[in-house]
Amino acid sequence: MIQLVVAAEKLCTPKGSSPKSGQEMSRVELLDRVYISIEDGKIIDISTSKPKSFVRLVEADLVVPGFVDCHTHIPFYGFRENDFLKRVGGATYLQLHSSGGGLFDTVERVRKASESDLLTFNLRFLKELLKKGVTTVECKSGYGLDRENELKQLNVIDKLSKIVPQDIVSTFLGAHAVPKGLSESEYVDQLIDMLDEVKNYTSFVDIFCEVGAFSVESARTFLMKAQEKGFKLRVHADEISNIGASRLAAELKAVSADHLLKIDDDAIQALAESGTIAVLMPSTSFHLNETYAPARKLIESNVFVAIASDFNPGSSPTLEPTFVMHLAVRHLKMSPEEVLTAFTLNAACVLNLSDRLGTVEVGKQADLVLYDDASLLTLPYMIGLSPKAVVKRGQVFEN
Repeated sequence: MIQLVVAAEKLCTPKGSSPKSGQEMSRVELLDRVYISIEDGKIIDISTSKPKSFVRLVEADLVVPGFVDCHTHIPFYGFRENDFLKRVGGATYLQLHSSGGGLFDTVERVRKASESDLLTFNLRFLKELLKKGVTTVECKSGYGLDRENELKQLNVIDKLSKIVPQDIVSTFLGAHAVPKGLSESEYVDQLIDMLDEVKNYTSFVDIFCEVGAFSVESARTFLMKAQEKGFKLRVHADEISNIGASRLAAELKAVSADHLLKIDDDAIQALAESGTIAVLMPSTSFHLNETYAPARKLIESNVFVAIASDFNPGSSPTLEPTFVMHLAVRHLKMSPEEVLTAFTLNAACVLNLSDRLGTVEVGKQADLVLYDDASLLTLPYMIGLSPKAVVKRGQVFEN
């Protein structure tokens, strides 16, 4: 007997398991009055006919795939309200960073926190994200900046993945900043030495290639060593300035180049040719009062585009996916259909999970977001709209 049937007045979903670019990003399937049959956490049928026997039926006006937040900085510890007030007063990201504040503030707190502290503090964020329809989350280290505390963060991510319903994908971002007391080259050597241990936790590495963080040369050295060990590469690129980070990501065929506020035309073309996915995070631009990434140019140049929250205590303290979608429509000039593809299928491709999630199709994992009194256009319009229910691997979580 079918365990769960979701009756959708409208089902809206991208299709397939490959990332979409160009006009393909706006080609989502819209089906009227369908029944989604689910068994053992997977979709076994999508039909206009109601199944004759089932254990449970849930109805909704709109069903979309579970959102995939492919770039967050969970786990961290403590907030940075003072940074927010200083930024409102005119301080820049680099000014806060160079003065020893900014992310170094969070590093100090994470180093002092126990694993139990980190687990408790961050569990609530993942629970809140699930309520909002985020069924898959990428989590990063990067607030330890030494072997002990980077591994502590990675271990906490592993523990969180065993507690929460969501799929959790871990990324090693030890190369988030150069810790005090070390030169850039000294710390890069330490990071390379950590890679064998890190392999026990994740197959992804990331680096913040930026003025005040890591140069292109240092990033290339680290990323090539990681690539030799079998890691998939991601790069924080062109966020504050353009020093060639996105071109490096394309050169090394990184899975993603993230941020891209300052990307140039040559780098856009390089990303299109390499197949590297551009992960855009408009909430960071909003909180930093910065320019927004050139999403239209990226899409029209056939670059694969995903969107994410960049949730972190400094430059993007936001847990609200509809706010990210709103900013993507308003400031990135993306259509609601493009935003849906970017926040589901393309984001799943970043995390190498698109074979089993990111769309609502037979054979895929049953990760669904259910809304009443809503269409696809409502999601970026009504900031804070909560789903009626969220389905993760066939399990219903009602709000």
